Order: sequence, then structure tokens, then C-alpha cells
Amino acid sequence: KNTPERIELKKFNPILRKMTVHKEIK
Repeated sequence: KNTPERIELKKFNPILRKMTVHKEIK
């Protein structure tokens, strides 16, 4: 699942990126 919005958030906020990565691992 790779939505443009999520990618934008990843680029925009490192913290959100960490959370997203954690979610993916889970």
C-alpha cells in the first residue's frame, strides 16, 4: 500500500515516517 499522501507525509515529517515504518513492520 503506497498512497501519495503517505509518501508526502513521510517526506514532510520524520516522526510520521518513523510511525509509518513501525506500522509497516507490524
